[in-house]
Order: sequence, then C-alpha cells, then structure tokens
Amino acid sequence: MDIINSLKKQNAELTAENERLSELAIQTAEVNRAYQESQSRFQAIFEASRMGNKIIASDLKILQVNAALVKLLGYTAKDDIIGKLILDYSPPEEHQAWRHLQQQLWKLTAPSFSLETCLIRKDCTIVWCQVTSILFNDNNQTLGYTIIEDITGQYNLRKQKEEFISVASHELKTPVTSLKATLQLLNRMLDKEQIGSEGLRRLAGGAEKNTGKLDYLITDLLNTTRIEQGQLALNQTTFPVSEIMDSCCNHIELEGKYLLTFQGDHSIVMFADQQKVEQVLMNLVNNAMKYAPESLVITMRVERLLSGVKITVIDEGAGISQRHLSRLFERYYRVEENTHQGSGLGLGLYISAEIIRRHGGDIGVESKPGEGSAFWFTLPDQNASSLVI
Repeated sequence: MDIINSLKKQNAELTAENERLSELAIQTAEVNRAYQESQSRFQAIFEASRMGNKIIASDLKILQVNAALVKLLGYTAKDDIIGKLILDYSPPEEHQAWRHLQQQLWKLTAPSFSLETCLIRKDCTIVWCQVTSILFNDNNQTLGYTIIEDITGQYNLRKQKEEFISVASHELKTPVTSLKATLQLLNRMLDKEQIGSEGLRRLAGGAEKNTGKLDYLITDLLNTTRIEQGQLALNQTTFPVSEIMDSCCNHIELEGKYLLTFQGDHSIVMFADQQKVEQVLMNLVNNAMKYAPESLVITMRVERLLSGVKITVIDEGAGISQRHLSRLFERYYRVEENTHQGSGLGLGLYISAEIIRRHGGDIGVESKPGEGSAFWFTLPDQNASSLVI
C-alpha cells in the first residue's frame, strides 16, 4: 500500500508540474507573440517614417536605416550605409558634435540628446539636419534610435536672416554712434551754458537716452552675429572686480531710484576680458531693474571659489516661474508673462551666456515666484586652462 500511495503522490506531483509547465508555455507564447507584434509595429513605423531613421551602436556604427535616410543621403540601397560609422557621412569639423552625442548618451546616460549638424550626401553636397537620439536595450545591448530631419531650407533661411542682420547692424552702427556723440555734446553745451528752455533740455536729454538704447540694441545684434560666426574674440587682462562694480554703481546712481548693496571682497583680481565681463554684469543689473521694478534693492555679491570667482546679482522682485528658468539663456527668449517687461530683443542673457562660456565659466539663475531672483556667473582664475575658443 505504501508503494501504491507513493506512486499516486508522485503522479499527482508530476501532473501538477505538467500543468504548471503548460501554463508557463502558454504565458511564454503570449509574451513572444506580444514581442513579435511590438517588433512588427516598430518596424512598420521605422520604415514608413518620412524622416530619416537609424539605429546605431555605442561606437556610432550604423546597424539599421530606413528608406527615408537612404534617400536623404542620396543612395539607392541600405547596404550602402549599414555597417559604416555615422562619422563617415559627417564633415571633419562636425565630428566633435557626434562625439558629444556619444558621450551624453552612452557615458553620461542622458535619456535623449539633440543636435544640429550636417551630413555629406553621395554627390558630396551638404544637407543640414536636426538629430534627436534616445537609447533602448536590445538583447542586453544599449543601442541608439535616431531621427534625422532635413532642415536645410530652414538653415539657409536663418543664415540669410543673420547675414541681413549683420549687414544692417554694421550700416546702422556708424550713424547712430555719430548721432549719440552729437547729442552728448549738445546736452553738455545746454547744461554748461544754460541756454535754451527747460523743455528743450529735457527733449535733448530724452533723445540722448533713446539713442543710447538704440545703440545698445544694435550692439546686441552685432554680438549675436559674431557669436554665430565664431568671431567673438576675447581681450583678456588682469583687473580687480571693483572696476566693473564701479561701472554698475554709476549706472544705477544715474537712475536715482535703486539702492545697490555689496557683499564680499571687491579687491579680488580676475583674468578676463574686462569690457565683456562688464557687459555681462551690466546686463544682469539692467535685468533686475527692468523685470523687478518693485525691488528697489539690488545686491551684488562677490565670492572667491577654489577655481575662480563667482558674481551674483540679487533682486527682491516677483521672481521667475520654474518653467522659464531653463530657457532664459536662449536666443530671443523673453518671459512674456512679465507685465513689467520693457523693450528688448531677448538677446542680453544669450550673449552673456556665450561670453561666460568662452571664458570657460558657468552662468545660471535661481528664482522662485515671490522670492526674487539671483543671476550668477563664474570665471576661472588666470591659471585655469578651460578657456573655450
């Protein structure tokens, strides 16, 4: 009886195990079916996309492409492209952009990365592209899925616009500078000789002030063009922070409305392009006056860091909402919801960021609605070797 009972028990266990394995087989089949359906959907989307699609490995080797990318690069078959490096279709001066993408995705594990670059077609012509890449796992391998959009038309249009702005700005700069100098001389004569009525002196003073604003806008446009063309040169010298601080003091004293307070050691010496750093600081102070007019106190803080100097401009205004902070340093970006906002092109912070970046420093902002804003920038010391050319 013991043997029979033992056999029955073993048979029941085997039956249960067989049922479990059958259920597992069904589940596995379902997973495989879902996977195959997912793969089919992905392949259909991949192939049907009107934008160039490709899959690349961490060494930038091209593993798969769609028909749109083959056409974009001027080839007739996928095999002409698959197996090669994307760098094979990139001008040498653009290789660094792809290396940066490679580092951001595979070394720093960014969830996605975008860049604007150009590719070489089969007939050796250039096509400008907007490239967006994300990572995904496939058979324990991390691959990149990339969408490449042809933006050659937009790129050429933008270049034409920038060329027009550059030419127009240069043509305007000379007469406006001359007009500004003439108005300054006229105002000094009116004040010194006490000639003309009070109304005339007020009109002349207003004309000089508005000419100064026009000159400032033209300078911003010229600097933007130089940045885009890589022609924003630096003339670096050694000078104390106090010299650029004094320039901001004079500017605010002329306004006669704001109280400027100082924190930190202004005798700190830095090695930089004094004129351009002064431009950055003036820009931050002007922003505090323009966008936080209810804040009558503006604080300028200087800090010595291990690797350089940090300067912060702090206001006690309404602050900036979080959704705007990451875009404040973009070209032409303006916070339209700010009802106090005055005239401007949205170039000041963009130019400031480029000036600081070319010095090898950083720039940023900390702000909360209702708590004011703190715009800051850092500059490396004169022994640093991080200057960006």
